[in-house]
Amino acid sequence: MVPSHLWASVAIATILAVALNQHHFVNSFTSPLHVPSSLTTREHQRATSFQQHQHAFLNLGDSHHSLSAERNVCMNSNRRNIPSCLNMAKNSNAKMSQSWLPRKINLDDDIFAVQTERALLEEKSIEFLASLIQNSLNNAGTTKKDESESSSSSSSVVVGKRKKKKFIRAYQLAKGRFLDLACTIEGEHALEDLFATDLAIQQEDEDVIRGAIIALQSLLIMGTQVGVKGTPQQQKKNIAHLFRGYNEIKSQNNGSNKNNGKDGDDVWNADSIRKLKHEVNQVAGTQVMAKLQRKRTAQSVFDLLVELGVWGKHEDVVLLRSGFPTRFTDDEEEAAKEAIENLRDPDKILGLRKDLRRLKAYTIDSASASEIDDGLSVEVLTNEDGSVRQRFWIHIADADHWAPRDSAVFGAARRRASSIYLPTGTVPMFPQSITGMMSLTADRDAYALSLGVELLPDGRIDTSSIVITPSLIRITYRLTYDDVDDMLEEGVGYSEEWQLGALLAAATKRRAHRVSKGSAEGFVPNPIPQASVKIVPDDDAPDGVAVSINLEVSHNAGNNQTASAEVPASDTANDHAPPVSPANLLVTEMMILSGEAFGKMKFNFENEEKQNINGEHLKLSNTLKLPYRSQKEPDLRSRPEEVSVMQNLKKTRTGGGYCHAWYSRRFFKPVRVEESMESHAGMGLDCYVQWTSPIRRFGDLQAHAAVKRYLRRKMVNKLIREGSVIPPELRYGDLGCSVPRVVQHTEDDTKIKYELVEGDEEEEDEINYRDGQALITATRPVMRQSQQYWMFEYIQRLVSSSDEEVDFECVVLGCIDYERYRYAIYVHRLGLEHNYLSETGALKPGQTLWLKVSSTNPRMGLLTFTLSSRGGGIAARSHSAPAA
Repeated sequence: MVPSHLWASVAIATILAVALNQHHFVNSFTSPLHVPSSLTTREHQRATSFQQHQHAFLNLGDSHHSLSAERNVCMNSNRRNIPSCLNMAKNSNAKMSQSWLPRKINLDDDIFAVQTERALLEEKSIEFLASLIQNSLNNAGTTKKDESESSSSSSSVVVGKRKKKKFIRAYQLAKGRFLDLACTIEGEHALEDLFATDLAIQQEDEDVIRGAIIALQSLLIMGTQVGVKGTPQQQKKNIAHLFRGYNEIKSQNNGSNKNNGKDGDDVWNADSIRKLKHEVNQVAGTQVMAKLQRKRTAQSVFDLLVELGVWGKHEDVVLLRSGFPTRFTDDEEEAAKEAIENLRDPDKILGLRKDLRRLKAYTIDSASASEIDDGLSVEVLTNEDGSVRQRFWIHIADADHWAPRDSAVFGAARRRASSIYLPTGTVPMFPQSITGMMSLTADRDAYALSLGVELLPDGRIDTSSIVITPSLIRITYRLTYDDVDDMLEEGVGYSEEWQLGALLAAATKRRAHRVSKGSAEGFVPNPIPQASVKIVPDDDAPDGVAVSINLEVSHNAGNNQTASAEVPASDTANDHAPPVSPANLLVTEMMILSGEAFGKMKFNFENEEKQNINGEHLKLSNTLKLPYRSQKEPDLRSRPEEVSVMQNLKKTRTGGGYCHAWYSRRFFKPVRVEESMESHAGMGLDCYVQWTSPIRRFGDLQAHAAVKRYLRRKMVNKLIREGSVIPPELRYGDLGCSVPRVVQHTEDDTKIKYELVEGDEEEEDEINYRDGQALITATRPVMRQSQQYWMFEYIQRLVSSSDEEVDFECVVLGCIDYERYRYAIYVHRLGLEHNYLSETGALKPGQTLWLKVSSTNPRMGLLTFTLSSRGGGIAARSHSAPAA
């Protein structure tokens, strides 16, 4: 049995450490406790175990707060998480003795120490980095005290003013090594500047400098782990794409002999961060924190980096640990500038690009949109009998013109796979310089891929009318949704700008057609509004930003595609929610129309190819493959009881219809992307292809490339059949295959015979639509968690700025866990769906509750509600949170 005085000592030590929680005081308790030798083996084990418990809690938390969020997470819920906290502490202690520099394989590789020197090099590197960090902190403190004196006397000041940084060897080695480890270029420069000080100049051992850089990368990765949730398996799944990407890059490098035969060089190149992130390598970072005598936790590292000016208070660590590139490299920016100057146009060379500048064209988007992907036109055609009909044109920015598949700009887009939309702004797929050229900007000629289509009286597509062509257009008006709504309401959209009225009439017809086929708008007539959070600059706020929210519904929310429409169909769907705005309805339906027409276009192409078969001539293989999105209808027959509940919720409009919208999600079928054409039940379409956003979705860019290559090969085959000249400017990248060469002229010299000369045949460039899907999957939680962080920050500001109780009207959507009384609720004013543990037992769907915020921690993703007093509380009426 452990002596009572030992338990008392441990308890007192723990209480004092938690109460004071100052760095120098806590560290005085981290040395091992003396365990009396007179204890039995079992008593010794118990004492040692308790000692480990003490170390676990002493090593967790934030040195600048009374209790860190991490310790709170570990200690709440009746301490169910104590074992995981102990594992955190054990892992931290284990990392103190682990080696982290790669083993040296080749003697001529100067970054890796031989085994006998490895530990010494690691120790020197850690000590060097710790000294750089400590001097930077000291200098920052001195600057706050006396800025002018610090700038002239501090020995650790950056020497860029006295000596050019590019001549400092340590800075040269550090330059570019922290890409994607800070959300801003200023943060990245702050990291590099650590190696541009007088102290850095004094270090002449390049191996030590390189080791310090690797250790700093590890420290940054350790900081990104603050607030991580889920099992280790889930966390690994979220960053699995990093492993695939790293191996792909490594394979490419090996294939091109970039490694020069040096094994292990992959740990010291620009892509090493991907490997460190995938492995969540925190060993060196843990040792740095120990050297600095700071707590070895992710929260403590986060605070240190904020103190250094590397990260901001609201640094998006979810984005950093995701592996998504946060900015473009200098090489990528330079490639974009070169692409802008490239006037070469294969579609014009082949006579494929049509001049459609005669058509009045509109772009309709939000006022803040910078990536203008799509435009709309209406063309009036005259029939033989003198009657007229309308052809609707959907013009999509021809991003493939500026970023062909064999270009460096295409490679930059491939490494990102998608633009990311965050409350703080957009992380684009293309460099901003070339995005402006790709966009359909008003009052200038623009390259586009244009699709024309006509409708049958019932809203179906006239398949024979589908036309698609590379084009040259000129946007007449750049309009916002509000502009179009006003023009339609005032009648301008039916007179001077009659095209807008015609587009709205077609959109209304299409919506009714899709609903009749069981689309989402019929299946979920009352979708749950969701909040869109936006961050705007605010000079009056201590952190320089203000948070605002805007509530939107999924149907016609202003998006140019209806991703949220991918829900089950219903045989009895005959009603649907009225459009939020006519402009939203117009744009949404036109984009969905173009997606269906794009998919059906393949039938026309295949029929044309069959008619052009001629065995006497060479013929380039020309099969169009497209990424069809499909969704099966739900199997309602196998779940009669649940169907009955769902139908009752819909009939009674429980909770304003939101309970039905929430409950119906359990019937959702996953959306599949395949090359076979199948129906999309959620959209009420025979087929559907996403292609309307090539500036921000890599899959759409690939669909453009596939269609344009098909059209080019089709034209080349036509020239071959006719014996005409194939333009000599054509090259492999234009067709995705070898360009045929002239081998013979006919006797009258009027026709040419072509063939692929032996040795000229190159492997066909296959378009893989799964390329980039792993990264796209990884970006979804980034956007979701960023939205959540700022929503919780918004709530925190509301509560902290009020002297009275702030409560919210909520509706119970349904039960998640009957045993624990855990329910899904919807907070009306916040547009927020959240979980709530009932304090009063069972609740009913549709029941109204008034709840107040019990606790919130945006960084840790924590928000809890409790019943409000309601008598003395106030309802939050503002939709704009005050400054922090």
